[in-house]
Amino acid sequence: MNNIQIFDIELKNYRQYRGIEEIDLATTPDKHINVIEGQNGSGKSNLLNAITLCFYDKEPHIDNQDNQGLGADPLVNLKELRQIDVGEAVRGYIEITLGKQEPQYVFTRKFRTAKVDEDEYSSVTDDLQLRQRFGPDWQNVDNPNIRLREILPTHVHQYFLFDGEQLDQFFEEGYTERVQDAVLDVSHIQLLERAVDHLKSVQKDLEKEASDVEGTPQDLHDEYEEAQETLEELEEEEKILEGNISDANEEIEGIDEELSDSTNPDVREKQQRRRYLNERLEDRKEELQNAREDAAVALARAGPVAYNKDALEFTLDRFREWETSGQEPPDIPEWWLEQLLEKGRCICGTDIETEQEKRRHLEEFKQTVAETATQSANGKRKVERALERADDMVDVAKERKGRVEDIRDDIDEINEELREISAELESKNIPDDVDVADLEKQRKRIDARIKDMREELGQLRGKIEQQSEEVEERRNKWKREVEKEKKHDQLLRKIRFVENARGKVESIETKILEQVRDETETSLEQYFNDLIWKDEHYDIELTEDYEVRVYGPSGEKKLGSLSAGERQVLALSFMSGLSKISGFSAPVVIDTPLGRISSKPKRRIAQNVPNYLENSQVTFLMTDEEYTSEVKAFLQNDVAHEYHLEYTDEVTKVTTE
Repeated sequence: MNNIQIFDIELKNYRQYRGIEEIDLATTPDKHINVIEGQNGSGKSNLLNAITLCFYDKEPHIDNQDNQGLGADPLVNLKELRQIDVGEAVRGYIEITLGKQEPQYVFTRKFRTAKVDEDEYSSVTDDLQLRQRFGPDWQNVDNPNIRLREILPTHVHQYFLFDGEQLDQFFEEGYTERVQDAVLDVSHIQLLERAVDHLKSVQKDLEKEASDVEGTPQDLHDEYEEAQETLEELEEEEKILEGNISDANEEIEGIDEELSDSTNPDVREKQQRRRYLNERLEDRKEELQNAREDAAVALARAGPVAYNKDALEFTLDRFREWETSGQEPPDIPEWWLEQLLEKGRCICGTDIETEQEKRRHLEEFKQTVAETATQSANGKRKVERALERADDMVDVAKERKGRVEDIRDDIDEINEELREISAELESKNIPDDVDVADLEKQRKRIDARIKDMREELGQLRGKIEQQSEEVEERRNKWKREVEKEKKHDQLLRKIRFVENARGKVESIETKILEQVRDETETSLEQYFNDLIWKDEHYDIELTEDYEVRVYGPSGEKKLGSLSAGERQVLALSFMSGLSKISGFSAPVVIDTPLGRISSKPKRRIAQNVPNYLENSQVTFLMTDEEYTSEVKAFLQNDVAHEYHLEYTDEVTKVTTE
């Protein structure tokens, strides 16, 4: 095993795990998969939480089922806490051993929970500790977080340690932002971003130094700096507004989730229909934009011909009259005149070899006749072609304009149905269920706020664009003034050097992001086709706008039309692709990898899982419904360790049976 793997996890008094539980996870290249199976509530998700708590001091995978409906229980096992008096505390720890061929690092985080009252507890965690192996000896290491960042930094850990069930929500509304953030995370461009910021700061200081005198340069620099400050304020407003829109969208997602959980089938059906309509609405809006562009191009082509049809027909008639009357330039072949010049004798018998003036006239005549005849013939053909194509071009323009109107009508119908769904949900009064009417009113208010903020954001971006131009204009004005004074030559050379360096770094940053996006697309398509259970190939595209498009044999499949299982496989493939291209050789731990996938597809996935991230240690935390006998049969030759979680009387034991 060339990648970093988890050799061992040791828990003491952590949540369901009372006393000390040790789990051996060491794998080999031939057997790189671990399976830990347990029912919901047995502490499966808390094993994933134990890893993130140890490394990063956080538990992002809290599951009420795993915590027996009590939400965020104290860190220490409840049975231990019930045995102490108020004011006393119980300690525990999580210890994880990492390494490649052999153990190299032991990360430890200790914690304690105090009993504040009979049913009230307070938990605190200590700082992360690290022991590292140097030869035969183990030594304590200062600043363990620095070493951890080399193995698995905080900003990418979610692509190695993730919850399979939560992946189903990854590609819901607003997913493109999540995809973009993920690609940025694994692209390692933070250093480049810091370099750009540093170069901006250096450039600013140099420009200020070049203007640090009385007179016009100083005045112009003050104006340039003032414009730059205004631009930065507008950009800060943009970030705040984008954050507010993102928060509002999350509120709507939360409301939609509550509505989807309603016990009333009509509410669930309408919520499902609304989700489909919203996805269709986004698709139709994109189609409308494309249709408008196509219609504009068709109109630009057809317009001049349609408006000038009478003039073109008149011109063609004139050409025909000239042909009939013989006024059109003579159709004398150029080759025939060329032969006369080669023989040196005109058709009239004149010797043009000795009569140079007459030879010159014949050459000029050849040139004039050829050009005039060609222009006349070409002009006539162009007019004829334009008139021949006029009706077709007008028909195309009408057809494309009609398509724009059809899409607009469809968008109007979708919006009307969405309004009807909202009105019906707002009128719902269901006893002993979620307050559908109140939730729908909240949703409408938030949705209206989002629309207002998006309009404001559009106006703000227009101002930013204008202000950017103003900044550039003022900077150029200042620069031209400074260049007049030779004493600033050296400073100006430094400024140009910094500008060029910044441009190069930004160019590298753009290329890296493009490369990571392409690699993500390739890995996503590979893993999806490996893991999907259908006997057909899917093409997957990750666009420049971080939109994921799935194309099957019958064309594009909208994400909204994918089943829950297909979406989960897509998200699982995406996360796996990111872990592969991130550059970190960390272990992969997945909780509930097959949670939303029906029995038949599970067999297909299980067949392909052994080749999945084959160079990495992969640990699956599965329920008994996932780890069926068929799945087990497919995996058995590649499984290094198989454990079962037995939960009894608030305590989980890890067994090998």
